[in-house]
Amino acid sequence: MAFQSMLMLMFSFAPLFMSFYMILFSTFISIELPLISIYSINIPLSILTDWTSMMFMFTVMFISSMILLFSMEYIPTLEHKKFSFMLLSFVMSMSFLILSDNIIFILLGWDGLGITSFILVVYYQNASSSASGKITIFSNRMGDILILLSIAMLMSLNNWNFSMNENYNKIVLLLLLLAACSKSAQFPFSAWLPAAMAAPTPISALVHSSTLVTAGVFLLIRILNNPHPQSMLIILIISSMTAIYASMSANWEMDLKKIIALSTLSQIAMMMFAISIGSINLAFFHLIIHAMFKSMMFLCAGNIIHSSSYQDMRNMGTIIDKSPIIFSSLALSSMSLMGIPFMSGFFSKDPIVETILHSKTFSMITFLMILSVGMTSTYSIRMIMMSLKFLLKSKPDINIYPSNFMEFPIITMSMFSIFGGSIMMWTFIPEQLLIIPPKFKLSIILTLLTGMFLGKMLSFSSKNFIMMGQTSISLWFNHFITVIPFIKLSKIMNMFSINDKNWQEMYGPNYCYYYSSKISSIPDKILSQFLFIIIIMTIYPILFILS
Repeated sequence: MAFQSMLMLMFSFAPLFMSFYMILFSTFISIELPLISIYSINIPLSILTDWTSMMFMFTVMFISSMILLFSMEYIPTLEHKKFSFMLLSFVMSMSFLILSDNIIFILLGWDGLGITSFILVVYYQNASSSASGKITIFSNRMGDILILLSIAMLMSLNNWNFSMNENYNKIVLLLLLLAACSKSAQFPFSAWLPAAMAAPTPISALVHSSTLVTAGVFLLIRILNNPHPQSMLIILIISSMTAIYASMSANWEMDLKKIIALSTLSQIAMMMFAISIGSINLAFFHLIIHAMFKSMMFLCAGNIIHSSSYQDMRNMGTIIDKSPIIFSSLALSSMSLMGIPFMSGFFSKDPIVETILHSKTFSMITFLMILSVGMTSTYSIRMIMMSLKFLLKSKPDINIYPSNFMEFPIITMSMFSIFGGSIMMWTFIPEQLLIIPPKFKLSIILTLLTGMFLGKMLSFSSKNFIMMGQTSISLWFNHFITVIPFIKLSKIMNMFSINDKNWQEMYGPNYCYYYSSKISSIPDKILSQFLFIIIIMTIYPILFILS
């Protein structure tokens, strides 16, 4: 795994340099190869390499190389080969999705992401992982179905390229929008992302923070580069709803990985909100920066869980004096997530909030989004206090020890959490540094500080907040909406069969045996009938002569 990690790390810098070259000289490469041509239907294999796809490719390959290195200590030695194969198959599916320029070719990567993410979620092969894997693949399968429907509806245009999206009708845009929401876990498909935390932490660091959940955002970046007012309004409403209930739920959650997953859900909603107000470059910029510091945060959480053997923060031991590198890295990633000035997250979140304040769409929806930005500080402070506090807990099985394979990737990624945002801002979109007066800039910092003090003062386990906590933990009853219809449908399906495996027996071995027996008996029947006719034709003349 170390060789694979180093090889991927070396290859990851090629798309980074290509991205800098393409944005410097304003170039892109588009390749279109004829694949299927039947009468007037032409289905090409379209590949687009521009600065967006190359920068995203560098991010995926760099994070994958760091996670492969981290997994050498986290995953048992006997499972290294299997784990690296599964991880590399996921990266290959993500590469297909990033480089594709038409909807048919993107389906190859889109479906591959769904299958490989299911395999990775059920890695531990227990009841919890099985249930989480089912809700994950069913939610992603909804997106596959919607993309297939959009492909069928675009058959009349005979063009599936994203560059022609101004010709897409509203139904196709709505289907693609809902497909993006299913992959990025937006409302009403949010229940699968916290459930997918049953996977190993390296999987969560790659799949559920920087690649799979951002695939829907990347699809919207491709198809909404032209103004589509109705689609943007729908995204505006969906993303603001998702951001506020994800931030609320993170304030009551006790599972360390689920808090980070809900934080990811809130940040993905923020990216979609930026797309809905027309700031596509800012949304992509936040996507890259967020992938860097959020995957680093997951790796820090994985190190803590690996040492303490618990995911519940109430059972974790003190690691500040035992492992100061992990403590410092988790604090750095949390500061970047909160948008502390001059950290990476500040350079990507601050322009989005500025654009919201500067735009003419200030309403209840934008107020909810700004409120969720303040709540980011609330649950980040709460997470740090509960998981790293100075308190020796009565758990005898805590075994904290330093590991180079776990700490080196975290230290490497921490540099991007500090310097990555400023480098990318000055390189790609320098005009977005200052767009509003200083007093509004100070109001954003004041919002962050208010959220920090609110998280310190409020006790979310008190009786005053218990009803709100029960509502928000279920993601505004999203879990029940996701599960209850399938329970009702399963009862209807049971009417058609005696038990779950009856259809397998009926259409499997029993079916094959019955019809193979029927088919094999046909020659015997034909031969017996042929012999009967010959005997009749022989006996009949003899009887006629004798008579």
